[in-house]
Amino acid sequence: MTALMKIQSFIQAYVQAIASILEADVTVVDNELIRVAGTGSYAGEIGKTVTHGNFFNHILISGENGMITNAALDENCKVCEKRATCKELANVAYPIFKEGAVVGIISIIAFNEEQRENLLDNRGQMEEFLKYMSVLLESKLYTDEAKERLEQQLKVVHDAEKGWSFVGKSPLMQEAIRIGQKVAKSDSTVFLRGESGTGKELMAKMIHALSDRHDKLMISINCAAIPENLVESELFGYEEGAFTGAKKHGSIGKFELADGSTIFLDEIGDMPLPVQTKLLRVLQENKVERIGGAKPIPIDIRVICATNKNIEQMVEEGTFREDLYYRLNIIPIELPPLRKRKEDLPALIEYYIAYYNQKLGKNMTGLSPEALQTLISYNWPGNVRELKNIIEYLANITEGEKIQLSDLPDHIVLRSSKGYEDWSLEEIIEEYEKRVLGSMIRKGATLEEKKELAEALKISRATLYRKLKKYDLL
Repeated sequence: MTALMKIQSFIQAYVQAIASILEADVTVVDNELIRVAGTGSYAGEIGKTVTHGNFFNHILISGENGMITNAALDENCKVCEKRATCKELANVAYPIFKEGAVVGIISIIAFNEEQRENLLDNRGQMEEFLKYMSVLLESKLYTDEAKERLEQQLKVVHDAEKGWSFVGKSPLMQEAIRIGQKVAKSDSTVFLRGESGTGKELMAKMIHALSDRHDKLMISINCAAIPENLVESELFGYEEGAFTGAKKHGSIGKFELADGSTIFLDEIGDMPLPVQTKLLRVLQENKVERIGGAKPIPIDIRVICATNKNIEQMVEEGTFREDLYYRLNIIPIELPPLRKRKEDLPALIEYYIAYYNQKLGKNMTGLSPEALQTLISYNWPGNVRELKNIIEYLANITEGEKIQLSDLPDHIVLRSSKGYEDWSLEEIIEEYEKRVLGSMIRKGATLEEKKELAEALKISRATLYRKLKKYDLL
């Protein structure tokens, strides 16, 4: 399919608008001389090859505009096999370019003497008009190609984006899931609240997957990860020449890319105030305006946003717009922190052990009772994300099939409220000593390394050797 055929419906609407303004018929052909669009007599020939294409062939080869002032006398028409049946009296045409190559032609056609005279009397204006129409079509080709390229890049993760699953049966999480599933079919804005790592993006994926928009990729934006001076251009796009460094032909924004789908605005609390103002207008009007653009572009999107900040406090402090807050906070869903759903920990641990067994080719069978109790007693400030990272760490460092207390990181054990429950003081000290020595020396260390460690710890080499042997660190 040629570049112009990919945007055929747009071009057809385009030429119909031009024809109504000029009161003349317009046609567009691609570089294979297939009629992409047409009005009047040519409206019924879309998709067919132009058989009398001598004039168009010359433009495709030369890359220069041209005009037939009198079809009866023009050299291109004299050798045309359709000359006897052709109804065209005059024709002004202009090439359509893409990356310097001619990809098609747009032309205005006269089928009667009145139209021909109008074409001849206004030849300069007609040629200038077609020039600008050609440039606009070229810009449309670049925009659509950029959108298609970005969609193809994002499609690499499409399968992962479609996947979602929540582990655990705690009442708080089940209530959040119930609300998410209930509102999935709606187009109303959803506001996800919760600490970092509680699964807000996973909830957004679930809502999108269960919606009527699931066949298109959900577009995710982390508002905190984009430099403040680039947020507006990333979200809403820009036209060529909108600012210093702007790409030729401009750039499509994420809101346009999400047309017909869902856009997930993560960390919405980090959005700069000027961008908040424009976002409010987009949500109210369902239209987006590029930076440097002259007209708004209609969009059909479903918005899901998320934050781990106290938005109500930000509204009071004036760092978040109150009207935007009320516009976003239509369907609030609170995701509980892991410390408030401890009953889900065993199931989550089992899930991630199975996940990393498969991903890393491991064979972990679970945790010792002491290790499990320690993880359950830990407060998990990083929530499920922290738990996932800890299990990945254990999958890489655990030597046996079962995870032992000694395998857990120091900060987990020391901050767990029951990490050393039922241990004697001597056992606690020995466990800590083993951890300290294990972090300071490797198995198979040289004599010189052991000598330096003994000196650093201010103990004799004999004492160091005894302890290393005791803890199986030699």
